[in-house]
Amino acid sequence: MTKTRRPLTWADLTPREQMGLRLAVHESAHAIAGTLLGGRVRSAVVTESRVWGVDGLTTFEEIPPGRSPSVAYAGPWGEARWLEGRRPSQRLMRALMAGSGHGDHRAICAAAASADVYNYSNTSAEARLAVPPLLERAWPAVINLAKKIHRDGEAIHDDVCTALGITDGGGPGSSQLASLKAGLRSVPPIATT
Repeated sequence: MTKTRRPLTWADLTPREQMGLRLAVHESAHAIAGTLLGGRVRSAVVTESRVWGVDGLTTFEEIPPGRSPSVAYAGPWGEARWLEGRRPSQRLMRALMAGSGHGDHRAICAAAASADVYNYSNTSAEARLAVPPLLERAWPAVINLAKKIHRDGEAIHDDVCTALGITDGGGPGSSQLASLKAGLRSVPPIATT
């Protein structure tokens, strides 16, 4: 007699494994948003060590001027979206900005402070308005890229383009990215494997 194994659930995971999944989605959201906003990803990484625990970092070769606050906001927003299964509450966003997104929160505040000094627009408000619809349209790509990051520990720009279904390399001149941002093209569905 063969027993069938039930699928793993969130409750079956250790706190460390749960954090690894959360951070894979968090870093994936940074990478997807950064690419959709015209940036080029160097790497999105989630690491685990006995000393520091689970940690993540997404770096870019380039990001268009003024887009850093939106890219910073995307990580915590993506993590919150994944945890709640829908558009996240402000309560959860505040909690994440104080927790796993504390570095992102500092980056957003620094950008807002420099915008005040140089009399630019409200960059943090722009990020809160621009990121949610962008990531909602690209949500299957965020999940597909998070799977890659969780499995391999890292993703690069080509992996982001694959998740988005982009074949022209992305970047500021990409017509495929423009179509995605305008809602004229959709991303590939969430992979089942």
